[in-house]
Order: sequence, then structure tokens, then C-alpha cells
Amino acid sequence: MHRLSHLRCCRTLIHRPQLVSRRFNGTDSTLSNTDFASTLITYNHPTAPLATFNKRLSEKLRYRSSPKRVLQEVLAITNEIKSKGLKFDLNTYNALLAAYMRARNDHGVLKTLRDMKKNDVKPTLESYNTMLEAFGITGQLRNQAEVIEDMKQNNVSLSLTSYTHLLRGACTINAIEHALDIMEKMKAEGIQPNAVCYTMVIGSCSQLHESETAFALLKEAEEADMVAVSNPRMYLEVLRTSAFNDAHEQVEYCWDKAINSYGMRPDEGTCLDVLRVAAKSGDAKLATDVIRQLSTSGFPYKEYYFSPLMEAFVVKKDLKSAFNVLDIMRVSGVAPSSRTTLLIRRHLRDNIDAIDNAYYLLEELKNEGRNVDVTAFNAIVEACAEAKDLQRTVATYREAKNLDVVPDVDTYNAVLEACVQTANKGMGNVVIKEMKKVSVMPNVETYTKMIALSCTQRNYEDAFSYLEEMKSYGVIPPQSCYDILTRKLAAANDPRFHMALEEMETFGYAVTTRTRALWQQ
Repeated sequence: MHRLSHLRCCRTLIHRPQLVSRRFNGTDSTLSNTDFASTLITYNHPTAPLATFNKRLSEKLRYRSSPKRVLQEVLAITNEIKSKGLKFDLNTYNALLAAYMRARNDHGVLKTLRDMKKNDVKPTLESYNTMLEAFGITGQLRNQAEVIEDMKQNNVSLSLTSYTHLLRGACTINAIEHALDIMEKMKAEGIQPNAVCYTMVIGSCSQLHESETAFALLKEAEEADMVAVSNPRMYLEVLRTSAFNDAHEQVEYCWDKAINSYGMRPDEGTCLDVLRVAAKSGDAKLATDVIRQLSTSGFPYKEYYFSPLMEAFVVKKDLKSAFNVLDIMRVSGVAPSSRTTLLIRRHLRDNIDAIDNAYYLLEELKNEGRNVDVTAFNAIVEACAEAKDLQRTVATYREAKNLDVVPDVDTYNAVLEACVQTANKGMGNVVIKEMKKVSVMPNVETYTKMIALSCTQRNYEDAFSYLEEMKSYGVIPPQSCYDILTRKLAAANDPRFHMALEEMETFGYAVTTRTRALWQQ
């Protein structure tokens, strides 16, 4: 070697002692473990016997190849070292640790640690962190504990990186209490958990639906200014688990932060969960915000988006606004159905005063120049029918014109239900005639109700006519029709009972022992 070059090399080594001291003095390195694995084995003097081998190890660890393949190649080089009668130094061991860690080979990591102790090679903080990372990935807390004990014996203090790997181990197996203990220990030692730490533990809480703990950690991370700067998606994580537990206040807070403050776009499933919470809590504002966000995210309006909004109004006893939602739906291109108004009907069930007040609300909407949706009108007619109040049902039905409502098939079916409940076949026939007059086609439910109505009478021959009429349209009568008819035939001791059973079996309906026993009774 040229003398000048040799002097320059020696001078560099003399005037850069911090490079070596940083590696061996037990302080943490700013390098990641991946970078560390590829830069760690450069401490040998070029003339050292292991220099060539350690350089080859460093090069192998730089390869973007299969971790298992890299491990095999690293082991091949270490076997060469053994064959030369050379002893491993810290660089060699660190290369082995890095290779075993990447390959998820816990046994190899432990074996390397014990081999280092056997050969009096003291691990550095970086060495220990590689081990903690390996066991953190696989959730081997006992192995992590063994590493920590060895660190204590060698007076090597845990760093932020060390604690991060410990937290990862706890979170890998969702040991939340252990993770929280680790975080408390960090703080006690003056080490502030970073955003990665909070993200991992919050994620583990979410998997176990521990929404209160997740929210508390989120607020703690907020106070340390770690959410907005590092990972605002924490809000979505906590939002989901809070929605799962119907934690309204937490959901409302996280939704406002994630959507309104940071402009995040939650998936449809998350939005539907938030809608459910808003509905149960009577939070119409939140429900409206979610529906607006779904539209902004490109999801076309669907009926089940609006049902929670209606429920929220019903929970708050704001039935007028609930009725108005139906018109908003129709304007938005979504046709409401009887499913949409189910909650309203439940609210009105068997409460005549509530039914009358609901009708007056429709009149108010009409007087205010708003549209009264036919499904809102039907909900009141159906509530009257469920109350078995035929007079009130028919009277409400007759008010359709005054409300500028055009009755549909569901309207007529609701009146027919009242006729069934009161066994008033005469009114049922009037309803059918009026349906035909305005060219409203009956559906399967209409026929089912007419069959049920016929079976309330002594003369029930019309039931067979309606049954045949259904089949003439290529419609298979539902099992409920046969259940009603067979009960009537058995009660009347009508031998056509057996024919009805055969027809049920032909259409694939199960004929239970209980149904057959009707004839014997």
C-alpha cells in the first residue's frame, strides 16, 4: 500500500473514535435494524482474519431475497469461518442475529445469544434490539424476558427501540394489560412512547373491542401531539371499535376528527356502523353527516342508508322529521318501502293517540307545502290495522286524496289487513273493487290476505279462487296461504285438506306432523 494512503487510513481511524464507541458503548443507534444489519459488520480492521468473511455477510444481508435463502447463505459463510478454525466476533454474531430475525427463526436467535455468552462476546444494544424484534414479531414474550434479563446482567439499558419491540410482542398476541404495563414503565424511565407505540396498542385494543382503553390511549397520544403529525388514521381505528360497542360519545368525537378535521374517507362498513350508533342514540346530525360522506365517497344512495336517520328522529320523538326523510329519499332517487317505516309502525303500535297525532303531522306537512310520501301515509294506515280498528283504518285510507297521496298496493293491503283482523269480508271486497278501478295490480301479499279473509267466513270457497288465480299468473302461493287454508279445512272437516297437503308437498313445502295432526283434531 502506498505510504500516504496508509497514513490517511490510520488517521481516519484515529480521528473517528465515535464511530466505534457508538457501536459498543451501549447507547441506541439511529439506524433501523435493517440498516444496522447491513452496516454493523464493518468494525474489523481490514487486516483482521474475519474481515473478508464479515464483508461477505454484510453483502448477503443487503440482498433483497427470500429471508430463508439469505439465512442459508449466511449460515454457509459462518460454516466456512468455522472450517478455518476462526472464532466469531461481534460482527459475525450480529449478522447471524439479523438473518435469523428476518427468517422468523426464534430458535436460531436464542441459540446465537447463548453461543455469544459461551464465547464471552458481549452483545451491544443493537444486538439485543435485533433479538427483541425477532421475538416481538412472533409474540414470544418469554424469550423477550430472557433477553431483558441478559441486558440487565450486562448493564445495558432499554431504549425506545427496545420498548417498541417489547410492545410489538405484547400486541402480536393481544396481551393488552402487558402492553399497558410496558408503556407505564417507559414513562417511568423518562422514555416517551412514540406514534408507532400508540398505533400498535390501539390496534390491539381494536381487535379485542376494548374501545374505552383505545380511546384513552388516543387522547393520550393527542396530548403528546402524535396523532395529527404521525398517524391520524388512529381516529378511524378507534372509531371502528367504539362503533362496535355503541359508544356514542367516542364515535361522535372520532368521526369529527377523522372526517371533518383530517378529511379521511372511511369505508362503507365503518359508515354503516356509525349510522347504527347514530340511530340508537337519536343523533340525527351524525346520521346526516354519514349519509353525506357516503355520497362524497361515491357510494350511491341506498334505502338502508336512510333508515338509521329515520330511526334517530323516532328515538328523539321527532316523527315529523322522520316522515320528511321519506320524501328526501324519493327526491334522492331511493324509493322507500314498508321496511323503511317499520320503526315508525312499532312506535305507533296499539297507541291510538299516537296514531292520530301522527296523522295530524302529515296534515301539517301538507299545509306547509311539503310532499306527503305514500309510505308515510301507509305507515299510519298499517298502524290502524294492527290496532284492529277497521273504522279508523278506512277513515284514514279515505283521506289520501286530501293529502295529495295516491294509494299504492301497500295501502290497499293495509286496509285488507284490518278487514282480516275484524273478519269484515264486505269491506275487503270493496277494497278489491277499488284496486281494480284504479288499475293497481294485486301482489302476492294481496292474495294472501284475501285468502286469509275468506277463511274467516263460513263460506270460504273464494279462498280456492284466489289460490288458483295466483297460480294462473305463474306465482307459487307462499306457504302461509296453505297454512291458513289447511287450518280452515281441518276445522271444517273438509276432505280437501288432504289435497292441500299434497299440493304443499308438490311445491316443496314441508308438511309437519303438527299440520297433519290438525285433521285428527
